[in-house]
Formats: sequence, C-alpha cells, structure tokens
Amino acid sequence: MTFRIPKDTTDTIAKKHGYVCFDFQENIGMASYSDGATRINIYLTKMTVATCLHHPKKGSTQLFRKNVDQKMLEEIFAYPRKHTGVGYYKK
Repeated sequence: MTFRIPKDTTDTIAKKHGYVCFDFQENIGMASYSDGATRINIYLTKMTVATCLHHPKKGSTQLFRKNVDQKMLEEIFAYPRKHTGVGYYKK
C-alpha cells in the first residue's frame, strides 16, 4: 500500500504537537492520533484527515478535509478546528 505522506512523517508531526498514535490499521491505511481531548484520523492513501473534537456550541463534531498536503497537516495538528475549504463537517 502506497501512502502519500509516510506514516513516520505523520508520527513526527503528531509528536511535535503533543499527539500520540494509538491505532494504525495498515489494511485501510488509517492512523489515529490523540492528545487526550482531540482525535485525528488520517487516511494515508488519499490523505483525508478527520478531526473529532468537542465544539463549544455544537457538541461532538467531526471535520473532514480531503487531499491534505504536509503543510496543511502541520496546520491541522496545530489547530484541529482549522477550516481548509476542501472538506465537510459532520455532527
């Protein structure tokens, strides 16, 4: 399975922002990271990133971004609520 961004690179970015990888499903190419309050799922083959967090007004939410590059991935780990204009929201 080919990943657009290698998992070791996503691990390094995550660690830099205080996240740890707690699950990796190689068969679907998904890595899950958490900082205790926020969960970030990365589908490494398509570089779709889902952040699962608690929104102060909307409650538990998921925000999906498609075709994320390494720069945007850094920004998402720094600010998981970042809107990129290339995704969708799901409650």
